[in-house]
Amino acid sequence: MTEKDIENLIARNPERFFPNQGLELVGQQISLGRCRVDILFKDKYKRTIIVEVKRGVLDREAAGQIMEYYGLLKQQCPSEVVELILCANIIPAERKMFLENTGIECKEIGVALISKVAEEGGYRFLDEYLLNESYGKNERRVLSVEAKVGHGDINVWVFQANPNRYDILNALSDPSLRKQKWQVNQNKEKIKEGHLALIWMSGKEAGIYAVATITSDPKIQVDFPWEERYWLKQEDKGKTGLRVTIEIIRDLRNHPVFREDLRKIPGLEKLSILRRFPQGTNFPVKSEEWKLLQAMIK
Repeated sequence: MTEKDIENLIARNPERFFPNQGLELVGQQISLGRCRVDILFKDKYKRTIIVEVKRGVLDREAAGQIMEYYGLLKQQCPSEVVELILCANIIPAERKMFLENTGIECKEIGVALISKVAEEGGYRFLDEYLLNESYGKNERRVLSVEAKVGHGDINVWVFQANPNRYDILNALSDPSLRKQKWQVNQNKEKIKEGHLALIWMSGKEAGIYAVATITSDPKIQVDFPWEERYWLKQEDKGKTGLRVTIEIIRDLRNHPVFREDLRKIPGLEKLSILRRFPQGTNFPVKSEEWKLLQAMIK
């Protein structure tokens, strides 16, 4: 899903995302000087509501951006009562606390809710065509890769990303990051080129967001330069460590396989990533577990 998808769904279904506020749409991409506001609403008290939408983790720059919109609107309409709302899939707690203390409401809008609202309204994500086209071109190769794994020894692995450290949703949406480097902190003697990696996002909406093939054995290396911008903390950037190169072959970010759904499947009770507090980066998947997961992913 793109930021435009999230914007469209909020604009068309304000009650689903902001219940009991009586929001009425004024417009999308409203020009204010040299800027464009994602969404303008009027609420039940006739206040003007500026909504700025961000995919993935809410970044620091968003606050300055929406405050500029506020100033531009107040210049045009000095008597207008204006409220500000920043929306993102993930909002770090410390950032939310700071912003709300400055009068900016923060609304975390999860992937599950976005997907549900889209499905209910028959909305098709703008990137769905490109994803389906990519699947079509790669399907024979993907099936060939998947057919080679999951038999005998463990050769399917969960690679876990912490969204409080790495903006995984935006990284997966970046077409330049079909190939990535991922840390190997556990099972370094067992993870090999040709194995599969299930890309897992931890947190409130934990689950499988992509499937990748591992294209190198673990070795000491640094991230690709174009990956660094998705690390949220400076201390994580430019670090040398044991990593593998992976290539995304199935992008599930529009329809992830969520942890809560996996827990309902008989046979996945002992899946290592489903432990109550899974610590680490790399988790093994047994062959019988992979067969169940494979069916859900497809």
